[in-house]
Amino acid sequence: QVSCEAPWPSAGAMAGYDKAKSVFDTFKAAFEAEPCDLAKCEDLLGQLKLVLFASSSAALSGGGPDAAKEQLLMRETLELACFLSIRRRDLAGFERHVSQLKMLYDRLKDSKPSEQKYPILGLSLLHLLASDRIGEFHTELELIPVDEVENMYIKQPVQLERYLMEGNYAKVLEAQKDVPKMYYAFFMERLIDTVRQKVGASLERSYEHLPAQQAAQMLILTDVPALQEFAVKENERKAREESDDPMGDLTPSLTRRAPVGLVKWEVKDGKLHFMRSEQKRLELPAVDLMVNAIGYATDLERIV
Repeated sequence: QVSCEAPWPSAGAMAGYDKAKSVFDTFKAAFEAEPCDLAKCEDLLGQLKLVLFASSSAALSGGGPDAAKEQLLMRETLELACFLSIRRRDLAGFERHVSQLKMLYDRLKDSKPSEQKYPILGLSLLHLLASDRIGEFHTELELIPVDEVENMYIKQPVQLERYLMEGNYAKVLEAQKDVPKMYYAFFMERLIDTVRQKVGASLERSYEHLPAQQAAQMLILTDVPALQEFAVKENERKAREESDDPMGDLTPSLTRRAPVGLVKWEVKDGKLHFMRSEQKRLELPAVDLMVNAIGYATDLERIV
């Protein structure tokens, strides 16, 4: 009989649970060491995956005398892998490990709940929010049972999303001081950057120039030198977007505007100037309206 279940890596008979547990203990000790050697941890994680996930899906299909212990070891390994990815600022790795963990959490729902489950799910939501992937944020939120949404780790990103939709950026700043776990700080920094980009998009559409000190305050920056640094990064970001591969996913989102790479920021004479090229000046707003309408339809379809 052929199994219809998707294959899942597990500890094989030759590798054995004891060997996997020994490598895991070494990996965990290196991860918890101060200071933490991230390169060493990544190397140990690779070795652990080779040992633990070497053969078939016997563990998760209930086979073998150590199947239950292997499943729990897989779960704890992937949880530490998520935190390691955040420390290394490896967002692709974080997403990959979270995706694997969600399947594992579902399979192990009758086992003792993991203490790291909600912190990791909350971090995943915050990552989507900071990446301005609002449609995916709501899709993932719909998969979480209603009674679990009140968990402190889930509740915070939900509240932050409401602040963003309201344009209440001051509340987002306040929330930065009250993050529930140290790993949240990384995503909160990225979220603040996203907020700055949203404010900047509004400013460049509304003004030809404005006082630099006022612009710094509106962009949640400490002073004019910080504004100058941000202006350079903003110009670089737009240049990257202009040169992006058109084969990529360019579908607009509810909060992602059409690229406006022809508006250059420049701080001089105590003012922030938005330098528009002639091509930008002649653009018709109908194009932006069309892009936004497609974005609304896309996100509504995801949410509903």
